Formats: sequence, structure tokens, C-alpha cells
Amino acid sequence: MTMTKTTLAEQAYQELRERIISGRLPGGRRLLPNDLAADLGISPTPVKEACLRLEADGLVSTSSRRGMVVRSFSEEDVEEIYAARILIEKGAVEAAFDAGRLDETVCRSLSRSLEQHRRFAAGTSLDDLSQALLHDRAFHSTLVAAAGIRTISEAHARILGQTHTLFVSVPGDYERSVAEHQAVFDAVMAGDRHRTLEALINHLTRSRENTLRQVRMLATQAALP
Repeated sequence: MTMTKTTLAEQAYQELRERIISGRLPGGRRLLPNDLAADLGISPTPVKEACLRLEADGLVSTSSRRGMVVRSFSEEDVEEIYAARILIEKGAVEAAFDAGRLDETVCRSLSRSLEQHRRFAAGTSLDDLSQALLHDRAFHSTLVAAAGIRTISEAHARILGQTHTLFVSVPGDYERSVAEHQAVFDAVMAGDRHRTLEALINHLTRSRENTLRQVRMLATQAALP
């Protein structure tokens, strides 16, 4: 019984997480366990457990007025997320260079993610964006995983989930992001530590500024009568 319950909670967590990150459950959407349970064909208990995990991931927030909702992100949230990403990704890439772990296998994985990211970034639908972000996550996750530090990779995955939950709610220049990934990849292939770090930080800095711009614009629009 416990195993079945745990399995259902895990399944609910994975499904709801994917819906949030893909934008099918957008920021501000209320999460009603009974309705979600009916949709998933399970009881409300594993759905509630899944929502608690999503709250721990920073994808769901709880208020006394509205209950559980998909998290919306403020300018301060964006600043904190990107500060964390820059620290983690820069440190992980440095560790990967130190350990000589940016090898042929890692480069093949980066190349696959880059090509798929390029393919979907040119699309205009929410499904295209969701797929582009999936491969965007894979590219950055591969870089961080190359450091070989599991705890860092787990923390990074949590932050990436928050980043891309935000991305599906704001317009952005995702083809530019592909070009910046290409610059990172080319530097890794060249074995150039300095150029890799410079390209990575440039990419994350530009992404942060674009995201802040869009969040401000959406806040201004929301404030209009």
C-alpha cells in the first residue's frame, strides 16, 4: 500500500512539474487537489504530496487567501535565480576543466542538445517553446554535471526548473540564446577555459537582462486599468 501511494505521488509530481515547466499550468494558476486528482485519475492525497514537493522546488507557492498556486516571479526573484545560476554554472565549469571532464562524451551530449534547441527555438507554438527549453536545460545540465558533483547538479536542476517556469510566461529571443550556446560549445570544443567561462557568463547575463525587461513589461501591463 505504501509503495503504491509513493508511486502515485511520484507520478503526480512528475506530471504536474512537466505541466508547470511547459506552461500548461501558468504562473498564478490555482492548484485544486480535488480537480487535479480527478484529471489524473487518482485520489487527492498523492496530489497534495506532489504539490508539497513542487512547493519545495520553488514552483508552487501557498497563500492563506488563494491556497496553492503556480508561482509567479518578481524582479527580485529573477535577480536571485540568475545570481545562483552564475555562481553554480561558473564554479561547475571550472571544476570540470580542473578535473579534465569536458571530454568527447560531454561534447557529444552538448552538441545533441544544441542542435535540438536550434530546431525548436525557431518555432512559435507553446509546444515548440517547451521543447526548446527542454534542450536548453539539457545543455546547461550537461555542463554542470561534468563537474561530477551530484549535490550541485541537484541544486542546479531545481533552479533551472524555476528559470524555465518563468520563461514560458514571458516572450524572449530564444534564437539568440542558441547562438550564445553555440559560442559556449565552440569554446569547450577548443578546450579554452577562459573563453568558455566568458561565453557562459555573457549568455547568463544577457538572459537575465532580457528576462528582467520582460517581467517589468508584464508588471506594467498588469497595472494598467
